[in-house]
Amino acid sequence: MAAPTFLFSFDFDGTLVDEPPHPAINPGLNSFLESVQTQGGVWAVNTGRTLFQALDGISEHKIRPVPDFIMAKERELYAPTQFNRWVDVGDWNKRCQKEHKRFLKTHRKLFKRVRAYLETETNAQWMEGMEETPGVIATSEEEMGKVCAYIEEETRNDDVLSYERNSIYLRFSHTAYHKGSVLQELARHLDVPREKICVAGDNHNDLSMLCPTVAGFRVCPSNAIPEVQAVVSGSPGGVVGNGRASFGVLEGIQRLLSAEPEGQPAP
Repeated sequence: MAAPTFLFSFDFDGTLVDEPPHPAINPGLNSFLESVQTQGGVWAVNTGRTLFQALDGISEHKIRPVPDFIMAKERELYAPTQFNRWVDVGDWNKRCQKEHKRFLKTHRKLFKRVRAYLETETNAQWMEGMEETPGVIATSEEEMGKVCAYIEEETRNDDVLSYERNSIYLRFSHTAYHKGSVLQELARHLDVPREKICVAGDNHNDLSMLCPTVAGFRVCPSNAIPEVQAVVSGSPGGVVGNGRASFGVLEGIQRLLSAEPEGQPAP
């Protein structure tokens, strides 16, 4: 099987799909995705949602064609079968799950300290049991910033523990597994070089894939947080779109096409 002509990797919430009262998706999104596949490219969702939550969102917003791949929970990699089932790609997910089980055992004391801090110093909520790794839900962006500062101080000498943050939500994770590394695994699987990869995201947990070493083309919409806009606009091949969510993403991709900074991606 020949390598795809191009690989597009999109965050879902805030990047492809917007919140009310804004229009959910650009009316031209499906036509764009169809043209990507028609010209030999592939497109993927790279999201903090679980696989089933991602599929529900795709169905709810009538996004077609369905993705060629879904990267779920910021670290798991899935592909559809001809029977509309989604299955693991290679052994990535097994390795990921194994590392996180070990990670949970070795960081029990740390998690207890973080939970105690939340319960005594914040109004944030500790979440456990729904994922392989625990997480936090804060009451505001400011409170989440305070929580992150505490975690970073507690883990400054820890080269294994990391976390993925999206607005007021945080999920602990192993440093080797995030949106950037799972995208690189997909690119390796497809034999697609970084010069043929375009990514789009809007929040903290997208920063690992919005890196020049991961993708030659990087886009964010106008609703992206300042940190994301700074990373995207700070190097060649990056564009901040003028519109929100998929409106800004498609407009930004069109500007990249016009500039052709590192070669020409699919339409």
